[in-house]
Amino acid sequence: MNMIEFRNVSKVYEDNTAALRNINLTIKKGEFVFLVGPSGSGKTTFIKLLIKEISVTTGNIFIAGRNICNLKVSRIPQLRRNIGYIFQDFKLLPNKTVFENIAFALEVIGKPGYVIKVQVPQVLKLVGLFSKMNSFPHQLSGGEQQRVSIARAFVNRPPILLADEPTGNIDPVTSDGIMKLLSRINLIGTTVAMATHDRSIVNSMRRRVVELEEGEIIRDQKRGVYGV
Repeated sequence: MNMIEFRNVSKVYEDNTAALRNINLTIKKGEFVFLVGPSGSGKTTFIKLLIKEISVTTGNIFIAGRNICNLKVSRIPQLRRNIGYIFQDFKLLPNKTVFENIAFALEVIGKPGYVIKVQVPQVLKLVGLFSKMNSFPHQLSGGEQQRVSIARAFVNRPPILLADEPTGNIDPVTSDGIMKLLSRINLIGTTVAMATHDRSIVNSMRRRVVELEEGEIIRDQKRGVYGV
């Protein structure tokens, strides 16, 4: 089953910058794909199109067979419930505990309290932070904050997880732990697409690599490496 499909997708911003040029790409259910390339190559635009933060200029994008380009504005929140999004800078709420940060992601989509009480501890165990559920973000290391961010993105068990430079603000040892966690989530069956500059991570994991340059796909390689 195709989970993500780009058909002849181009994105041109108002200043005439062509961020993506005629992209054709299919990502199957359960795949783990690295999006690589220099700054300005189109990686972040690719991810923003998937969550409809921005819209295509031309072409069509399908998620699980559904064309999201025709989606009414009122249906965008439902789309985003099925897509977990991990940011580089964590975006945790500073005045909420770890538990409350993750619970908030369920509250905004209307999950009842008894579901939240079950699902939040489960996902905290998955990311190895069960003992920190009552801590506040400022009491956590950068790696721990990113684990909370991953837990928040995954707590609703979305079929797709998008990550935009999730290891950009943490050290290499901590990055390794984050990647093992994302691999574990992928093994559960979640489709993962991750934008990164980190050659060492890409080369150590040997997953599919899609390389962008000036908005075009210049390489699409199974079990690929970056920089050779």
